[in-house]
Amino acid sequence: MNTEELLQREDQAWLAFVDAFAAVPEDQRDQQGVVPGWSTQDLVWHCGYWAGYVGDALERIARGETLPDQDWDAVNDKVIEDGRGMRWDEIIVQSEHNRERARAALKALSTVTPEALEEFTGETFEHYEEHTAEIRAFTGS
Repeated sequence: MNTEELLQREDQAWLAFVDAFAAVPEDQRDQQGVVPGWSTQDLVWHCGYWAGYVGDALERIARGETLPDQDWDAVNDKVIEDGRGMRWDEIIVQSEHNRERARAALKALSTVTPEALEEFTGETFEHYEEHTAEIRAFTGS
């Protein structure tokens, strides 16, 4: 896949994700159970956070730096904790901002390396698609 195809796939997956979470009634956004222990709001911020991570990761790759090895479960726990302290509109705005950073970082790469491809696909459209399906299953839509 070239950069334009990746961006198109990311855009399509994001729009489907938005459609899925927009269908959740406002009073149910923080209801846990979409996945064990997580709400729709948690999943939206989770995806938004990781899109921002991809922006950082692709910028590091462009500079020839290695990506940090972290305790990803601990990072996810912190992301969810932070997101639960955010308002819905903050989550949406920051998630959109992070998504645009990821897209800009991909466009800025002179070459999409296998590592960059893996980071972008795994944390954007594949990630959105996974959680879109979970939200739709939760709402029965």
